[in-house]
Amino acid sequence: MSYDILFPMKLALKIRPQRSTQYAHMTSALASPELQASPAGRLISDITSLTLAGQGYLLVTADASLLTSRPMRDLLARLGASSEAYEYFEQIGDITGPLLRPIEPHFVPFLPLEMAEARRYKGKTNEIFTRVLLNVAIFAGEYSTHYNERLRILDPLAGGGTTLFTALAAGYDAFGVELERQDVETTAQFVKQYLTGEHIPFKETNERSRKAGRRYHFEIGRKGETRWLVLAQGNTTDASMHMREVAGGPHMHAIVGDLPYGIQHFGEIASLLSKALPVWESMLLPGGTLALSWNATRIERAALSELLERHTHLHIRNDPPYTLFAHAVDRVIKKRDIIVGVKS
Repeated sequence: MSYDILFPMKLALKIRPQRSTQYAHMTSALASPELQASPAGRLISDITSLTLAGQGYLLVTADASLLTSRPMRDLLARLGASSEAYEYFEQIGDITGPLLRPIEPHFVPFLPLEMAEARRYKGKTNEIFTRVLLNVAIFAGEYSTHYNERLRILDPLAGGGTTLFTALAAGYDAFGVELERQDVETTAQFVKQYLTGEHIPFKETNERSRKAGRRYHFEIGRKGETRWLVLAQGNTTDASMHMREVAGGPHMHAIVGDLPYGIQHFGEIASLLSKALPVWESMLLPGGTLALSWNATRIERAALSELLERHTHLHIRNDPPYTLFAHAVDRVIKKRDIIVGVKS
């Protein structure tokens, strides 16, 4: 497909539509910093908000290579808070705009993105926010330009598996550790039912006899194009042990976790993280990243940043756009935020 590029080139990225006003505000808040954090950010000179026919967009002024490069078009389609991308024209010939021309996406999910939406459970993190969190983790470190490769992602607080399914859709190997046995078993059952229903081939190994807790291995996809999903039942402070025997061992490009929202006091977070952080850091490959989201209504960013610096040697990204992700969730969680650390 050929393009007649006009300079300066402008793109309109549609803010991903949401059914509720609550999540619409969330995606609007996350879209710009997610784009700035991405490898596309270095090609962008200006970002403003725009509303067309009641729909929100990011109006982006960028270098032409953002459009002509296939990897960049792949990247735009991987963003979580924005959806379709368009060329934007104020005028074409005698026709006054604004006018939009769709940009063909070049990203085909490994598994349907709907898998993360279909899994319903108490305490679930919104799947769009999860996509943003995963992207930010990858963009922040040395693997920022490897977003379309087979990376290894760990969720050390896996819950019902939203992060794992999101990572699989992106084409990554997904590994999870979850303390609650019922969550692990119901997630494994959902995986089997979903893959079977969608006619997606898979092989399963269920290690029932492990003293450390049950572990499920799924090899998903057609021969030669498979991805791993591994889910272990156990304590996150033992995450390295749980992943030691899996394909590739306990080595991860990114560790992505959503800290429990029910925790109201810093002491509870500190108790968990003081034990878990050294383990998680040891599992990261050089240049890999740790990205955590948390209920920032009561726990300030500075306190969490200091805790990470005390218990790890990670470089904490306290620079824009990584300080711009704070947003409201609901009436209880008035502020949620993201913090990212990079292993040297």
